Amino acid sequence: MPATPNALAAAFRARTIAAIARARAASPAPIPNADGRAALTRIAALLDAAAHSLETEEPGAIGGIVITNTVDWDASHALRTADEIAADNPAIGFPPRFTQYVTAPVFRNEVKLPPSLLPGGPVLIAKEGDLFARLYAIHGRLRATLLSTNEVTEANLKAAFALHWKHARLADSEAVAADRPVNRPAVPAAVEIAAPATPMALRRAHEAHGPTVTYPLSHRRLPCHISDQGVTHTAVRMVSHLGATITTCDDTTHRDAAAVAARKLHDSLS
Repeated sequence: MPATPNALAAAFRARTIAAIARARAASPAPIPNADGRAALTRIAALLDAAAHSLETEEPGAIGGIVITNTVDWDASHALRTADEIAADNPAIGFPPRFTQYVTAPVFRNEVKLPPSLLPGGPVLIAKEGDLFARLYAIHGRLRATLLSTNEVTEANLKAAFALHWKHARLADSEAVAADRPVNRPAVPAAVEIAAPATPMALRRAHEAHGPTVTYPLSHRRLPCHISDQGVTHTAVRMVSHLGATITTCDDTTHRDAAAVAARKLHDSLS
């Protein structure tokens, strides 16, 4: 029994995105290092493998009715691995779950927008909003031609991944802007103290050392950030001052979220 139109449409999308990955890996400008190029090459190979499996795996049937909304194990494994590589290499400009584009003809799943950068200024907010609006329009066109395997679908996929690339570059510009001294939050020098056992002990420490003290969090471990994968990172140090931050997870990207946790704990103890 030949592959279903749904599987063939998914295979077409996989091969198209594989070509996008190889073109980006071969281009001298976009990808800054060998790791990124290697990641793109691996993704392309996995997508080709998924496409081959989608094209050749015989579809199942129940009571004479062909099942069109399943993906075989080999293709599913290849797509899942490609997503993991993309998530581990954000600089290549592929969104973390980009294979939603591939599976849409089979599962009828929506293709979600990438996670927002939560940019801090009006210019970057406007830029990200424009990218999201354009992506959303492309997703609508792809949804309207779900089973197509022609140059229109190919062009829409290329346009979508060009916008994902711009979004990744916007992330870089946001990181650069956030790292400029003028944009870094002012954090007063903190005096190290033992973890206070009671609000009264904390109040006395403030009276003795001033408004900013720092201490380890042993009994109160605050969730400071939840990743897209649902992983909770835990704050391990408190800087007890409104507007200061917590050092957490050895990852500076969590500082803004950690500062919220710091304020809440500071308010609750004082």
